[in-house]
This record gives sequence, structure tokens and C-alpha cells, in this order.
Amino acid sequence: MSMKTELPIILKYWRGKKGMTQSELARELGIAQNTISSWEKGNRTPNLGDIERLCEVYGVSLSSFLTKQDKDLPEFSPVPLLAARPRGGTGGLETDDDIQSWYSFHTDFLLRKGNPARMRLFFVAGDSMSPTLNEGDMVMVDMGQQSVTSGKIYMLRVGEELMMKRLENRPNGILLIRSDNPTYEAIELQTHVENDVEIFGRMVWSCREY
Repeated sequence: MSMKTELPIILKYWRGKKGMTQSELARELGIAQNTISSWEKGNRTPNLGDIERLCEVYGVSLSSFLTKQDKDLPEFSPVPLLAARPRGGTGGLETDDDIQSWYSFHTDFLLRKGNPARMRLFFVAGDSMSPTLNEGDMVMVDMGQQSVTSGKIYMLRVGEELMMKRLENRPNGILLIRSDNPTYEAIELQTHVENDVEIFGRMVWSCREY
């Protein structure tokens, strides 16, 4: 794997290890959050000066930074399964944040997806996201990824309903909330006017039992 391909993984590794959000890291470095996002997506590459500043923030040497030498990092990380059941459909609010159990995932896998410390698991209710998500599917949501990337699936609250939906940013501050099931109509919200909307995080993984 080339350094250009490996570097986004390294960047996510250390930020996740230190439990920092992109916003927090950007403040430490005195740069824009979208710069951090571009680095971690591989769209831009930090220069040597940027990498040296990252090493200072994380308190590691350059060689340790590049080789991810951190003996304190566990091979597996626990992710909590919460009792809340976001709906892929319509219905009432189910937002219980009690922990039902824990699932272990390889830490490197979680780091590739986002921040391991912000990952949460949920079972989905309803059928509006079928066939992508069906009733009873498990989803992993990175609660640190709240900025909308059009076309991705997010967990959000609209009024008193917790749901999993595909989101799109439209001109003039309009948020389009779409279901993958064509029998459900899309919802358009003006985010600068309608305040009763909260985006909790982006879905980064799902699984289904047969």
C-alpha cells in the first residue's frame, strides 16, 4: 500500500486514538475542519509541516506516527448496542439510550470508518429503507459524523420521530429526506426555518441475519 493510500488511515487512527473530533483537531492546528476532512478522505495530502504539527498535538515521534506504533491500542474495541430503535418507516419516538449489550470490532476496521469512541449500534424498525435496510437489521452509526454528505444514510430526529434516512443537501438550505422504499414520499425541510430537526450521525456499517 502506498503512503498516499495509507496516510488517510494513519490520520484517522491517531485522531480516533486520542478521542478527538475533526473540529477539535482543526482548532488545535488552527486550520479549517474541511481540511482535516479532505486529508482523511484522501482528497488532499498534508505536507511535512502539517504532519510535524500533528505529531506535536498527539505527542508522538514522526516514525511512531507513520507506523502507528502505539502499544496501548487494543486489537479489538467494544461498541455499545443501544435500546433505541430508529425507524426506517413512520411511527413514534424510540430514543432510549440504555445500553443493551456490547459488540467487539477490530479497532483498525473502526478507525477506517471513523472515530471508534463515537460508534453506536442500533436495530432498525420499519421498512421505508428497504431493501437497503429491513426490519431488525443492525446498523452502526458514527455519532461524530453529523455534517451531511449527499446520498449517505443518517440517523436523525424529525419532531418526535427517530429515523434512518438518506439525506441530500439542496440549494437554498433545503434538506431532502429520502426513503429507499419508493412507496414512501420524500420530505423537504428548510433547515434554517425548521428547528425541530437533529442529525445524530452517519451510518457506516450494517448487517442482517437470515
